Amino acid sequence: MILTKCDIEEINLDSLMESKINSGRLSEILFIVPTNRKIRFLKRELISTSPNKVTERINLETIGTFAIKLLMGFEGQSRLISDESAIILLKQSFQESELKYFSNYRDEIPFGTLERVKNVISEYKKHIITPELLMKESEKLSGSEKIKAEDISNIYKRYQSKFDELGAKEIGDVYKELLNRSGESFSKRFLEYFPDVDNIIINGFDEFTIPEIEIINSCADINDVDLYLNFDYYKYNPVIFSHLDSCYNKLEEKGFRVIDDTSIVEQTRFLEDVKENLFINKKTNKTINFGSRITEISAFNRENEISLIAKEIKKLIADNKTTPNKICVAFNLIKPYSSIVRDQFSVYGIPFNLTDRYSLNTSSPIIAIINLLEIIENDFYYKNIFRALSNNIIEIGDIDLNNLLKTSVELKVISGFKNWISSINDAVIEQQNDDDSINEMRRYNINYEKALGDINELHSTLKQFAKPMTLDTFYHNICGLIHSLNIYIKILDGFEDSVEKDVKAVKTFLNSIKELIDLLKIEFGEDKKFPLKFYLNQLITLASFSRYNIKEKPGYGVLVTTLNEIRGIQFDYLFIAGLTDGDFPTRYSPEIFFSGSFVKEEIRHQTEERYHFYQALCSWKK
Repeated sequence: MILTKCDIEEINLDSLMESKINSGRLSEILFIVPTNRKIRFLKRELISTSPNKVTERINLETIGTFAIKLLMGFEGQSRLISDESAIILLKQSFQESELKYFSNYRDEIPFGTLERVKNVISEYKKHIITPELLMKESEKLSGSEKIKAEDISNIYKRYQSKFDELGAKEIGDVYKELLNRSGESFSKRFLEYFPDVDNIIINGFDEFTIPEIEIINSCADINDVDLYLNFDYYKYNPVIFSHLDSCYNKLEEKGFRVIDDTSIVEQTRFLEDVKENLFINKKTNKTINFGSRITEISAFNRENEISLIAKEIKKLIADNKTTPNKICVAFNLIKPYSSIVRDQFSVYGIPFNLTDRYSLNTSSPIIAIINLLEIIENDFYYKNIFRALSNNIIEIGDIDLNNLLKTSVELKVISGFKNWISSINDAVIEQQNDDDSINEMRRYNINYEKALGDINELHSTLKQFAKPMTLDTFYHNICGLIHSLNIYIKILDGFEDSVEKDVKAVKTFLNSIKELIDLLKIEFGEDKKFPLKFYLNQLITLASFSRYNIKEKPGYGVLVTTLNEIRGIQFDYLFIAGLTDGDFPTRYSPEIFFSGSFVKEEIRHQTEERYHFYQALCSWKK
């Protein structure tokens, strides 16, 4: 349905867009869509339909980037913090707060707990739920639930104070501050940033938070700007759409009303049938009109399922001459399938774009860098040395790792740089004295002089990290280490299929460190020095939380992604994979760190899962 506050009875959005494109006035429309993928998809589509495939300016935003741009106009260089840096601030907030429920976690918070609390607090922010409101909510609770809510409220309060001190923001903070502006200043800022825009089209969203509704309403109230919201909602099938009732009612309260959509929609009959009847238990009048176009494929397990899908895709490409980018494989939970897709699609020679994000703590170069720093931190503990130097990314001079291992075993050296030096020196002297009685007891033929040189070379490479460093010095040293070890060159000389992934991992790692350093400088000053242990703890936390994607190749290969990523996008052929209890639909598992009335109900969870399936059914043509 189309919602608007304009005084009209119907609209053809396709005709509106076509008119703007043909007259070279596409810059007069602002498109707000739910995902960056939709932005990329829509941008390619708009350019391809423009005269001579050229257009001067396209206004494409997510609601988050739109809010950020408007707020920047009010506040200048406001800092939007990344999730990786935010998790560091949250860890500090844990350690600085008086806690009861989390008292055992003061020194070392499990990463899983840290991540879940971070997600909960970020969600509170998006709904403008403050620490004070959360503390008030805790008064309605009892026992451990009350203590838990109080702890999270205290952590949240400390966490938010850090953001305020640093001038940093998450998207929830952006929403809150933007809505504190008057309607007149909001309108003025919008017209400054989007001077040509006279139409706003919001499309592809499934739900809005209260702050997002307020932002949309503020846009709709701007003079001489018409806003149209394509809201995928059908009130007569509560089994799919009931979780959107509240959102729809709030939009109605703001003055939005439904107008006729006269656009020509493909598959109208199918989509209308799905909207009205999907999941409603009807024993009679089952629809059979689309049986030839919808196929069920049964499999024994995940491996077998992906293999069958790969075979079907191979047929579509070979027999039907379908281009791979017209095919999509979508999962509700993609992580359990990612490695299987990579293996099976490679076996069948199918080009693909897999959008699952990688974790930095699984990246070989990042593991190698952290392992090297652990050598200094743990004073040349033998396991750290062998773990670091066993990585083919690391090559320090011509260190003979096998010879070092034999030396460690023979001399029973476990750790301590000075211990390594003194033990090897003694062995060199004994070897030079040619004491047969001693040398006969040696189990290995060892070049001790070589081992001594290797340990010294390793120490020379890492010694700059041994003393306390300022924040800038540490960043300079870590960049210098990566440069001196030629890690980028080693990556480029590696396996072709991992080059882009590893380069992106190192780049993401350094960008995350730089952002964190800038934040810590604001908090502690530029001259304060910290030991390596402090920095290593930050790096391990960053690596555990950081995710990265390799750049998507536009128009290349079969898209393999999540259901959320294909909202509002259509493909010729769609495989909805993983239709098995636990994967899709997922089992209801309430987030234990949400408190009281903020907890999501099981019925709502089930409705959302059905809605995601319905949305996927809107994404195919053939």
